[in-house]
Amino acid sequence: MKSTARLVAITVALAAAISACSEEAESTAGSGLKGEAVCDSFATDSTVAAALEEVSGTDTFTQDGSEPDKTLASLRAADGELESGETSGSPFCRLQSPADGKTILSVNFREALTVDKPDKEDEKHFTFYNTGESGLASDRTASLYFRCRMKEPNKSIIINGSLERENMVDATEKKLSRDHIILLNAAAHKVASELGCEDSGLTKGTPVATSGVYA
Repeated sequence: MKSTARLVAITVALAAAISACSEEAESTAGSGLKGEAVCDSFATDSTVAAALEEVSGTDTFTQDGSEPDKTLASLRAADGELESGETSGSPFCRLQSPADGKTILSVNFREALTVDKPDKEDEKHFTFYNTGESGLASDRTASLYFRCRMKEPNKSIIINGSLERENMVDATEKKLSRDHIILLNAAAHKVASELGCEDSGLTKGTPVATSGVYA
């Protein structure tokens, strides 16, 4: 009798433990992904992860609409001719708040035929940074260009990356500009690595401001 009672007690305790673990797993799944895990894990570096948290105001995200594999495929298939649908780029990363589903950040990549270089008018509105062929950022957006010489397929293309932030956050415009170029540069490094780009010219670490608003 005692043995039977003990067995029943153990079974009940085990069922409760399994139920608790299941509920915890569901709670974790519903809270979103950590920044280091989103969008092909481009933000694993501590500096990049910190920049992502600062511009978003959260350390967890959903990533509906992110298509890093499709982005890489489109760049491998780049043919030196841009159709109207290609000018907006492929959605490498789309991040939303797990709390309300609102879009926080978008990062696109596309083939470009030319490189946009800084000029006096642009320097009134943007800060330019030393990464790739050209890199710029503001408190809302960022853009950079880099060259990619691939082995498979054997060709060289110009790649343009763009970032747009849509949420509100309490940080200075100077800090946001710097965070945006850090994030876009890290995403570009991820793309370049996956494509096997040689001599991309992308800065390792944090790009340095060279001209413009906050240089």
